[in-house]
This record gives sequence, structure tokens and C-alpha cells, in this order.
Amino acid sequence: MQGGHNEMVAAHLYKTLSDRGRQHLHYYWYVAKDQTAPLVQTRHKRSCHVKLLIVDERVGIVGNGNQDTQSWFHSQEINVMVDSAEICAAWIDALRRNQNTHLYGALRREDGVWRDAEGKGVEGAMGVDPGRFSWAKGFVGAIKRLQGTGGF
Repeated sequence: MQGGHNEMVAAHLYKTLSDRGRQHLHYYWYVAKDQTAPLVQTRHKRSCHVKLLIVDERVGIVGNGNQDTQSWFHSQEINVMVDSAEICAAWIDALRRNQNTHLYGALRREDGVWRDAEGKGVEGAMGVDPGRFSWAKGFVGAIKRLQGTGGF
């Protein structure tokens, strides 16, 4: 109940922006250097919890903090903001050298959803609408994490 997962938030952003606004939003899923598509957490292969936002190639925000009350008050997650074109350029260069995100991770501007060349979404992803009882799935997952089961 914290506002949705990444796919929901991205799709909502693209849906609410004007056509002009969508042209300025570049939203990517992390894609590892040896991959051509995003891997979702449920695949248990690897994950990347870091978030990076760069505005006008000058202001950058990086960290592991989600924008929800759980992260703000309980999880001790943090983000750092810098105002430096040089640092932002170095971050962009490092990402392009060490990941395939810029090649394969872009969401479609029409709907804010990642799709491959054939139009298929990310395998194992929750989707834009996870369903009416998605909260129950999250609750069961939280219990399994506490029990040390469920592949976490």
C-alpha cells in the first residue's frame, strides 16, 4: 500500500504526461552487461536496488532509497543529490561502459512499459495492473521472508 511497484509507477508517469512531456522522460529498467532484457527479482539471478535520476545532465540523485514511508522511516535507505555536470557525465559514461541499460532497458514512451522487439513484456514481471488481490501476494511474500523461506 505504498503507491505501487516500478511498472505501475512508470506507466502512470507516462500516462499522465503530455506528448511533449513524454519525450523528455527517459525511464529504463536495469539491464546487466551480459543481458539483452531486464531480469526481474523473482528470477533470483541478480538484482540492482540502486536508483539513479539525472536531470538535464547536470543534477543527479543516486542511492538505494525508495520514495515511500517504509524507506524513509524504517529501512535506513538513503539517496544523495549532486549539482555537477562533470559528475553526471562520469555516471552516464560508467553506466554505458558497465551495463546494457541504455541499449535494452528503455520503456516505451507510449505506455511506460518495457517490451522486447516482438512486443513481449519482461518475463515474470508483475505488469501494470497486478490485480485486485496483489496485496495478499505481498503479504505472503513478507511472511516467507520472515520465515527464511521462499527463495529470498
